[in-house]
Amino acid sequence: MALDLAGAPARAARAKSFIAAALDVGVSKTVCLAAPMSCTAPGGRGRSLDVLGAGILNARAPGAGDDFESCARAVRIAIDEAERGADSVIHEVVASYSGPGLAARIACGQTKVRGQSVGVREAQAALAAAIHAAPAPGRAALHVAPLGYRVDDGPLTPDPRGLEGRVLRVEACIVTAPAAAIEALRQCIRAAGVEPAEIVAGPYAAGLAAVTEEERAEGVLVVDMGAGGAGFAVLAAEGVTHVSQVPVGGVRMTRALARRLNATFAAAERAKLLHGAVGGSFDPREAIETPRIGADGRLEAQIVAKKDFVETLQPIFREALLQVRARLADARLEPHRAPQRAVLVGGCARMPGARELAHECLGMPVRIGGPMGLNQFDTARLGAAACAAAGLLRWRLDRPADVSEARPYEPTLRDIGAGATAAASRAWSWLKENF
Repeated sequence: MALDLAGAPARAARAKSFIAAALDVGVSKTVCLAAPMSCTAPGGRGRSLDVLGAGILNARAPGAGDDFESCARAVRIAIDEAERGADSVIHEVVASYSGPGLAARIACGQTKVRGQSVGVREAQAALAAAIHAAPAPGRAALHVAPLGYRVDDGPLTPDPRGLEGRVLRVEACIVTAPAAAIEALRQCIRAAGVEPAEIVAGPYAAGLAAVTEEERAEGVLVVDMGAGGAGFAVLAAEGVTHVSQVPVGGVRMTRALARRLNATFAAAERAKLLHGAVGGSFDPREAIETPRIGADGRLEAQIVAKKDFVETLQPIFREALLQVRARLADARLEPHRAPQRAVLVGGCARMPGARELAHECLGMPVRIGGPMGLNQFDTARLGAAACAAAGLLRWRLDRPADVSEARPYEPTLRDIGAGATAAASRAWSWLKENF
C-alpha cells in the first residue's frame, strides 16, 4: 500500500512561515521540533531556542525494524504534530543519523601558497587535499571540520588568511557514514513529503544541545545512550575531533529484561522505565510488582527483587561504556584533543547508577545532561528524547563555524575524493558569511 499523503493539499494551503525544523529518527521514537528562524542570532551558540511545535511518535515495536512505509509514516505524523504546534508548514528538515557505521578520522592536506599570502583559494585547496587523503569508498561525508592551519613551520591557527609563507597545511576531522544508509534516510524523509536539507551526525547534534562552552573548551566526550546503540562524539575548542557508535543500547537491555521477567518486550520496556537501575543505593530485598506471561499466554502479576533489574541491566550498560572507551582509545587522539570529562545523554542515561558506572568505565568525571535553553517549551514532555533534535535546531540556526556540512555523495560516486570540491567550498562558506 502506498503512503497516504492525502493531507498534503490541506497542509500546503496553510500560510508559509519561515521556521526551522529538526528531525531525529531513532529506533524507539521519531521526534520533530520546529522553531522560528529568527529565534537566535548568527553565531549565537548558547542562546535560547523558542520551540513552537513538537511531534513525537513512539515505535510500535522498538528494535523490530519497521518497513520503509512505516518509517515514512512515522516521520509524517511527527512532522504533522510539530506543524500544528507551530501553526506553520514544514517544507524541509535537518535530520540526524545515529546508526551503525558512523566514523571519523583526522586527515592532513597541504598546498602551495600562490602569491605573497594565504587566501581563501589556498585554504580550499588544502582542505580538498585533506579530503583526497582520506578515501572512503561507499561512504558519505557528513561533516568536514578544519581543526587548524599551519603556514610552513608556524603554529596552528584557525584562520590562515593573510599569513605569508610557501606551504599551507591543514588538519581536518572528516565524519562519514555508510552512503547506502544516508540515501535510505533521505528517501524515507522525502516519502513523508518534506526535503532533507542536511544530515548531521546524531552524537554531535546531541552535544550541541547538552554541552556548555566551558566543557567544550576543556574537551568533552558526549555519549548518547540510545535504544539502538551508544553514539559518541568528542568536542573540543577547535571543533569536533571524533564521532562513532557502538551497537549496544536500550533495546538490548529491554530484551534481556524481558527474558529475565518472562514478559513481553512492551511490558519489559515499561518495567525498565519505571524500575530500571544500573547501580546506586537500593535495598536488595526491595520487592517490585512486574508483569509476566502466564500459563494461558496472558500477562499476570509477579513479585521480583530490585536486584534482578540491576543484575540484568548493569552488565549491558557497562559493556556499552567499555566499548565506547575502547573505540576512543583506538582513535588515538592527540593529548590536547582528548576529552577531560564526559556528558551522558539519552533515555538510558536517566537510570539510577548511570553516572557512577560511567565514571568507573570511562575513567573521567561524568554528568548526566539534557537539552538546554529551550524557551516556551516543556522540556520534561520529551525528556531525554529531545536532546538530539534540539541540537539539530542549534545546528540549523547557529551553524557552528567549526563544522561544515559536506554534501553526501550520489550513489554513483565511489570515494570521498569525488566530492572534494563541494566539501571544500561548504567547509569555507562560513568565511564568506562572517567576513
